[in-house]
Amino acid sequence: MPEAGSWLTSLKNPNDKLWCVTKQLFEGIDFMHSLGVAHLDIKPGNILVPHHGGRLSIIDYNRAVRITNGRGSFRGVVGTEGYMAPEVAARSGLWNAICADLWSTGKTLKELCMRCDSSAPGREALLAISRRLMNTKPADRPKMSEVLLSMSQFENANLGTVQ
Repeated sequence: MPEAGSWLTSLKNPNDKLWCVTKQLFEGIDFMHSLGVAHLDIKPGNILVPHHGGRLSIIDYNRAVRITNGRGSFRGVVGTEGYMAPEVAARSGLWNAICADLWSTGKTLKELCMRCDSSAPGREALLAISRRLMNTKPADRPKMSEVLLSMSQFENANLGTVQ
């Protein structure tokens, strides 16, 4: 955890940092998922951004689960209201933990984008990613590695306008 940081919602100059912070968030979630870990409580309050450079931190792994043998389906309610994927909040049936994280990440990204001016570099592209991550059909949500690839392609096509 950074020695000095603030919650994602307290980010100063979000217009200037939107792309960089989002990319770091996605890289962290992609890494976590590659290790077979689902956080299950992704929200702005669980993301710390250092005041002076450095990398953001995803905190509060109290609800995290380790996915073993390809088993990522769970039953029950876990997470914070407003950030739970619809299939989790519905309280019925099995749901996939990674897909639930993807939805929560999309919701968190949407909130961050809404704090920025419409002219913030990459904002519209990130809102489009947010909509894909918040797809009501869990199987249609893109993997974080796919999202990072599309961000990289956007960066290459818009060199110098996002950072």
